[in-house]
Amino acid sequence: MKGTDTATALLDTAQRLVQERGYNAFSYKDLAEVVGIRTASIHYHFPSKTHLGVAMMERYTSELNQGLSAIDQDNSTSREKLEVFMGLYSKTEASGAICLCGSLASDRETLPGELQEAITGYLERSEAWLSAMLSNGAKRGEFKLPGDAADLAASLLSSLQGGLILSRARGGQPMLDIVKKVFLGSLR
Repeated sequence: MKGTDTATALLDTAQRLVQERGYNAFSYKDLAEVVGIRTASIHYHFPSKTHLGVAMMERYTSELNQGLSAIDQDNSTSREKLEVFMGLYSKTEASGAICLCGSLASDRETLPGELQEAITGYLERSEAWLSAMLSNGAKRGEFKLPGDAADLAASLLSSLQGGLILSRARGGQPMLDIVKKVFLGSLR
């Protein structure tokens, strides 16, 4: 594999392992076995597990920003934007995974500061976008909010993250359809 391909394979594998097992439940040895390289070779790309974790979150946040831009560009109403955003979580649920950020957040207190900051940044970005989208929808008369937009954004994000965890805990039983139904039903 070329250097970039190896780094991408390592990030992809590490992300999958974090989403399946958690950050503290995989090692560079696990990565090496899956990717098919020596453990020492991983250190060339990611000198420490902290570097790997931060790189995963940087990529995940970049993907979030690209996704939010695409949602804004491809959808005209706030309701459509909200449904597409929630659909991203439904795709994760259908795969049997949980959100990378949610998985990392469950290990937060054992993570290095840089990784904790990256998690916080991801969540704040998600909530800020949701809050702005909800506010804009209310201003345009698309719906009436049953509360403060920032509070609703935090509540929705919490419900989506928690729904992924409950779905996994219940052997893949879909939970996000309930979240979607209740949240969209609350917007009058």
